Amino acid sequence: MTWSNPSPPSGPQSGPSQSGAGSTERAEWVRGGTTLFPAGRIADRVSTVLLLAAGALLTILTVVIGIIAVASATAGCDAATGCSPGRFLGGAAIAAGGSFVIGVATVVLAIGAWVRRRSSWWIAALGFVLAIVVVTWGGVVFAQATDPTTGAGQVTALQLP
Repeated sequence: MTWSNPSPPSGPQSGPSQSGAGSTERAEWVRGGTTLFPAGRIADRVSTVLLLAAGALLTILTVVIGIIAVASATAGCDAATGCSPGRFLGGAAIAAGGSFVIGVATVVLAIGAWVRRRSSWWIAALGFVLAIVVVTWGGVVFAQATDPTTGAGQVTALQLP
């Protein structure tokens, strides 16, 4: 079976319930050629959408946690203590921004695979793994900013009574 547009069956057309040599092939072409979700690829599409949603959730959580972490880390940060908020912001920006950029690229590539009728789950899986790597990298940069041995910054926790 080819996915090119087959010629219509010769003879009189009897409407939607056509019969003949090319009618089944044409019906399959019309059904498969007009949707991004063909019947045989539902598992691929569902797994792709779930992985893309997990990546989006990871990005949203990273942004929220990054904002809270930067706000709390830079609250007691000033020049007198030798602390600079730049590395805190840099770590949070690497984590949140990198995850966002990877997510957008993954969505574009997955939709491109859908249009070309190719498998796309592996694109979403690779994008999710790369998002985890970049969030980890941003977290390491953020954590290094709090390390007093490097002299980059100093964060103290207040004890509650």
